[in-house]
Amino acid sequence: MKASYREMFDEVRASKRLNEEVLNMTKQERTQVVKKVSISFIIAAALAVLLAGTALAAAIGVPETLQEWFEKQWTESGGGEEMPQEQAAVIESLVQPVGAAVTDNGITVTLDSVTPGENVLWLMLKFQGEKLVDRWDFRDSDLVGGPMEKEVIDGPTLHGMLIKDVGVLEDGTQVQLWMWQAPKGVNFLEGGEMELRLDGIVLLGRAPEPGTEGSKHFEELEGTWTLPFTLKPVTNQSGLTAKSARVSGTHTEWKEVKGETIPTESKKTFTIQNIRVTSTGYSYVRPKDSVGFGVDAPTLQMADDMTVMGYGSGPITPVEQEIKEVHGYWEFPVDLSKVESIQFGDVVVPLKQAKK
Repeated sequence: MKASYREMFDEVRASKRLNEEVLNMTKQERTQVVKKVSISFIIAAALAVLLAGTALAAAIGVPETLQEWFEKQWTESGGGEEMPQEQAAVIESLVQPVGAAVTDNGITVTLDSVTPGENVLWLMLKFQGEKLVDRWDFRDSDLVGGPMEKEVIDGPTLHGMLIKDVGVLEDGTQVQLWMWQAPKGVNFLEGGEMELRLDGIVLLGRAPEPGTEGSKHFEELEGTWTLPFTLKPVTNQSGLTAKSARVSGTHTEWKEVKGETIPTESKKTFTIQNIRVTSTGYSYVRPKDSVGFGVDAPTLQMADDMTVMGYGSGPITPVEQEIKEVHGYWEFPVDLSKVESIQFGDVVVPLKQAKK
């Protein structure tokens, strides 16, 4: 598990801002590894234990839809309290209400809304149940149908999913944002009939006190929650491009020193090509000499000194692959008319309108 997690995120490293968030995160944010076959209870439990946090508290003003979530992200990224009409229109055109709900074993799961990008599917989920008072996680989760049927399996089938605990409503409903990263060959903008399948819940109890060892006894709650939805296709997506950029990559090796696993890093500069930016994400092509070197996910520089954070996306890919097209997505859909440049570390790359 540890090796797979590291390989996946070495290919597209998080931005410095995201790295800081991950270092400081508790249960507010966690990354899972999703697999088409069932993920073992051990993996689910290990992830949750590693990312244990404080108990959830009631919140006021918790976003309940993806529209509200994206508006919150806009404000927190420096966009101001009031979103411009053009930016709001981009988000509104992509957010798709669902409202599907399933109850099993006293737990109700609601899929409120979804938003497709080329390389990510945002899902706003709500959970209700008296047993979900402390830490918990699903034993298995899967996304099937639609574009997922085009997944190319030419090696490991693991891919990533980032989960953010958005907050808790006054009635105890827990709200989560799931960002399902597209595996190779999948473009969520194509749409189709889909299902989110959830199986079993692992109840992990309360988080241990700092400096103490947590409980190793977990309770499993049986149940199956299948949430069907229609993902409407999105067409005529415009884009911005840049021919190339010189970026810095990092290679990390893990060595055992006196019983401890210690990372060592080496740097290398190389040229990436065919940079493309859309309202939901980005892509570029790595050169042959970049094998094994990860590049921080870029950021978008917007008008009025606003910065939008990027995330890496995609399947685990063997490091032996010589040429790789890298994909990722933004923390929320953006109005391309306000984009000034894309930035990789300290390297600022101007963008121009893509040819149709």
